[in-house]
Amino acid sequence: MEGKEVRRILTENKINLSWLSEQLGLTPQAFSSRLNARDFKKSYLLEITQLLNQDIFGIGVADSQNRQPIIDIRVCAGNGIGLEGEENKIVEYVSIPALKGCIGLTVYGESMYPQYRPGDVIFVRQVTSLTDIDYGRTYLIITRSDRLLKMIYESEKGDGYLCLRSFNNALNPAGDRLYPDRDVSFENILFVYKVVGCLNRDQI
Repeated sequence: MEGKEVRRILTENKINLSWLSEQLGLTPQAFSSRLNARDFKKSYLLEITQLLNQDIFGIGVADSQNRQPIIDIRVCAGNGIGLEGEENKIVEYVSIPALKGCIGLTVYGESMYPQYRPGDVIFVRQVTSLTDIDYGRTYLIITRSDRLLKMIYESEKGDGYLCLRSFNNALNPAGDRLYPDRDVSFENILFVYKVVGCLNRDQI
């Protein structure tokens, strides 16, 4: 879809362009540049559709509850926001019935290599209680300062802690693990998501 067509549809639906650019976190000039583009990206259409909660472009996202969003967020870095927040932009949707209700995000870093490689997309489902953890399984743990893709085990520090372990056992020249175990207290954990599926980068 061309940008001028997007502009026409927005105007016909009485969407204030200045308001929309503000909601998208863009300057009016930057948004105008998008609307002047010959090819208006599908990810931009999805972003606007999600914001308006209305499929005015006819791109078929009315059944988005039956599809899985892949969000633009890095697993191994962040500032402690959950995956459901409005801060997270949807890049695209996929349709995998077995992963209904899950959220997809891209893996960065090699701490979980070769189980998960950089560029793979993992699909996660939120865990509402830390007592529901299955030890030895992989989870996405969000703390106040990090997003960490790790296997979870019981901590030697006892109740109130989880031991986060990397799959990658690579050693540095001194013979120490590049990715050592890490104990995290319950009080420092904001969100936990269980990894329930993965698309490797060759499948995307």
